[in-house]
Amino acid sequence: MQAVSTRKSIIPKSWNVSPTIRHRVGEDVGRQRLIEEDGQILVILHQVPNVEEKSLREAALFWCDEAGDWKSLPSSGGKSELKTLVNDYQRKFAELDQLLESAEDPAVIHDVIDNATPVLRAGRHATQVLSELRKALRDDLDILATRDLAVNMERNGDLLLQDAKSSLEYLIAKNAAAQAKDAQKAAKEAQKLNRLAAFFFPLMTLAAILGMNAPSTMLGNGNIWLVVVVGLALGGIVRAVLKGSE
Repeated sequence: MQAVSTRKSIIPKSWNVSPTIRHRVGEDVGRQRLIEEDGQILVILHQVPNVEEKSLREAALFWCDEAGDWKSLPSSGGKSELKTLVNDYQRKFAELDQLLESAEDPAVIHDVIDNATPVLRAGRHATQVLSELRKALRDDLDILATRDLAVNMERNGDLLLQDAKSSLEYLIAKNAAAQAKDAQKAAKEAQKLNRLAAFFFPLMTLAAILGMNAPSTMLGNGNIWLVVVVGLALGGIVRAVLKGSE
């Protein structure tokens, strides 16, 4: 008994918890679970996960003694705090859902998914524990109502996560389609420039071969017009060949 009394535990020393139960709970919250021993019930749940510190798990304890009296931590409302905790999860999902409705940026939707995932995981495990509590206290209508509320909370979390993933996939596909359209448009513009360059390429080549003189000299030489006509004709041929090969 000495080891039991001095062993560190998250259960308050002021609670007259069965030594058997106290010995099964250490100073770390661990997983969410229900412990039923010696006519007492201890429910260990997690508070809504902190988004900034996802690895941190804060406990919410609920203890029912042999007489059916409840105590709870961190709030002291007893059995009613079970419903309050479930509502906290529900409220978090509602906040994320509101953020999702106004989200148009994939990064924002990704944040919703990133934040909702640990909350849903903890909420789902809490629902499982409450279902076990419902089986242990079949005649307690308050526990039944809380369990049903938790089932609805879990369903809302699932729907939120599915909607967020669907929205993210839609935006990614939409952006990909827009990028493909822009790329196609840019390809067409580049094609037009290539055709224009192909049309004038022979003329520029002839001009480079024959050399460039002063404008007055060039205009006075009748051969320059022949060069222009031949260059443009060759350009037209090259352009037609390129267009036919597309």
